[in-house]
Amino acid sequence: MQDSHAPADRTAADRATAVVTEEWCRALDVTDPSPDDDFFAEGGNSLLIASLIDRVERRLGIVFPVEVAFIDGTLGALTDACAERLVTAEGTTA
Repeated sequence: MQDSHAPADRTAADRATAVVTEEWCRALDVTDPSPDDDFFAEGGNSLLIASLIDRVERRLGIVFPVEVAFIDGTLGALTDACAERLVTAEGTTA
């Protein structure tokens, strides 16, 4: 049954990854981030992450608690968390 949702899940994950990565690059003024890069280790701060999350929420139409970024501030963790929320918002299952 889960396989029937795989394409929608993949599309949501791809969209989330693209949007979060674009906003990450914009916030940190970088061009080629790695999923293991940590937002705060790369020079980000609480104001920048709040702004990044606000832009991601607006672009994807999701609610994304800023606390998530403080638990694990890597690009990979942020994209995964956004993808999960986007899949839920679009009514598909992970």
